[in-house]
Amino acid sequence: MKLERHVGGLSLARKANYLRARGWREDEGRWSHEIFGQHPLAKAIHHQLTDDLAQALCQRGWQVLGYSERGYVQLRDGERGKPCSLPKALRTQARREKRPVAELTYSLFLAALVEVNDAG
Repeated sequence: MKLERHVGGLSLARKANYLRARGWREDEGRWSHEIFGQHPLAKAIHHQLTDDLAQALCQRGWQVLGYSERGYVQLRDGERGKPCSLPKALRTQARREKRPVAELTYSLFLAALVEVNDAG
């Protein structure tokens, strides 16, 4: 699942502001972060979006089990749930809230953007 398609089109300026507010620095056309490393813009957005969505799911009772080197996250539903990917967790949470996955994902992303704008 390409998570970025659920958050709509962001202008380059908005993408840059989003990343900067989350601790990323731009250096010669690449973006670097002390946790995520150095990546082109699209991959930096993917890493940050993955982290923001995972943290939002944590507020709904999910646990982050870890991240892969490629930026994918493994989650668990509560204490006893089976490990799963972020897309599976989003589908499960959306079904639980009786909402379309895209709507849930977009609302979680908007909440992260509001948090970024409030902090900045």
